[in-house]
Amino acid sequence: MPPKSYVITALVLAILVAASLPLTLGFAIILWYWLFYSAACVLAVAGSFSIVAGLRAPVWIGVACAAPAIVWAARKLFDLIGNMPDTAYEMFRVVSSLALVVSAAGALRLIETMVGPRRDILIGYAILAASTLLMLAGVLAHHAGWTFTRSAPYAAFARTLGVLALILTYGVFIGASILIAVRWNVERWTAVAISLVSAYLLYEAMRRSFWAMGFGDGDGVMFWLQPIVMLFGAAAVWRIGVVLRSRSPIGIIA
Repeated sequence: MPPKSYVITALVLAILVAASLPLTLGFAIILWYWLFYSAACVLAVAGSFSIVAGLRAPVWIGVACAAPAIVWAARKLFDLIGNMPDTAYEMFRVVSSLALVVSAAGALRLIETMVGPRRDILIGYAILAASTLLMLAGVLAHHAGWTFTRSAPYAAFARTLGVLALILTYGVFIGASILIAVRWNVERWTAVAISLVSAYLLYEAMRRSFWAMGFGDGDGVMFWLQPIVMLFGAAAVWRIGVVLRSRSPIGIIA
């Protein structure tokens, strides 16, 4: 079970949300939506660096694991400045995809530091690298006007590799959380939380991929629940970092 402080914080947030909704319904929903997302971003970044420090792993792994949250924060800052051109949105879309791959590579490297070099880990690196090169090739072909990416064999291969890379990406997050929880006797709820959130994000990524082909029916109520889901997972990342750092010579206050 999560610590009492986490449970109390969750209850207080639930009460505040419930109390504010009847007052200014539309504004309150939007406000809490972005507050929860922002809090999840901060916890995920801080937790990633705490985990790396607790395991005494290279700092770049922390930067890699925190990359998606950092890119998300940068995009929202640009949104606050004003309307961005379509090219900027496309740039952030590509950078967000690259950040996710970098994060998966960082998590894979974290696993490698714990279990040592393995052939399946090398295969994982190869899949991530191949999917990244294919994505960049698609972006370059789009701007250069090349047509080879429109062929059926290429499209089928690219989609298959993309789906495989997505499964690997979120599977690595699940594997890393479970491995840390088991090897360092960290509270099991953290691994469960990260696994559930990763499974949900994998489902969303797969659904959007097939939705683009004509399947799926939109976000619905989950659009509004996503910040809560992300905050739940980020709190688990933060908790793992707190536990690991408290057992290291550096140590921090939980």
